[in-house]
Amino acid sequence: MKIIAHRGYRAKYTENTMTAFRKAIQYGAEGIELDIHLSSDGEIVVFHDDHFKRMAGHAGFVHEMDYNAIRKIKLYSKAVRKESVPKLVEILELLKETSLLLNIEIKAVTDGILEEKLTHLLKNYETSQIVISSFHPETILKMKQLAPEIETALLYTKYIDQPWLLKERYLFDAIHTDTNYTSREYAALIQSHGIPVRIYTVNKERDLKYWLESDVDAIITDEVELALKLKKEK
Repeated sequence: MKIIAHRGYRAKYTENTMTAFRKAIQYGAEGIELDIHLSSDGEIVVFHDDHFKRMAGHAGFVHEMDYNAIRKIKLYSKAVRKESVPKLVEILELLKETSLLLNIEIKAVTDGILEEKLTHLLKNYETSQIVISSFHPETILKMKQLAPEIETALLYTKYIDQPWLLKERYLFDAIHTDTNYTSREYAALIQSHGIPVRIYTVNKERDLKYWLESDVDAIITDEVELALKLKKEK
C-alpha cells in the first residue's frame, strides 16, 4: 500500500507547488498526486481549479491565460514565500530519478487536445510509475486509446453501484474513490474484479487507521507525515 501525497504535502505547504512536491518527497511520500489544465498557449500546467480566485484572489481562468501570465500570479502561501504555478514537465523532471508513483489527474475538458499533448510529453519519460486519472470517463477512454501502455484510473465521489461494469466501456485500469462513500468491504469487492483501488482524500487519523487495516492499493492524503507514521506503526 502506497501513501500518495495529495497535491503534494498539502497540509503544510501550498498545494500543487514545487515546494509541496519537494516536501512530500523529503518526508517520504511514496507517490505524488497532482492536477493539470491547459493554458491558452498550450502549456500543461499543474493547478487544481479552473480559475485563480481561491488560490490567488485573481479573476482569471487558466484556459484563458498564457503561461507567461499564469507564472506571474502568486499563490496564497503556507509557510513559504508566494509561489507560482509550475508546468507538468517540472514535476516530471523532479521525479524522473525516483521510484515514486505519479498520479496525474486531468481536470480540463479540451476535446482531446490536452490528452494528445500529455501523451506527446510523456513519450520522453518512463511511464511505468504513472497513473492518469479523471472524473471524466471520456477523458480516460481517450488517454487509453492514445497511450494504452499507461495506467488509467476512473475517479468518482459519492457511490457507484458495480463500477467494474464500466471498465469495458471506458478501459480504465484502476479506481480512485472517496473515503466518505466507500468501505473496506466494498473496496475489496472492486479489487476482486482485478481492479486496483486507491482511496482519497484520507486525512483524519481514524480514517487513516481504518484504511491501513485494509488491502487497498494506495491512500491519497494531505497529511503525509501522519499517514507514514501510522503506516510504520501498523
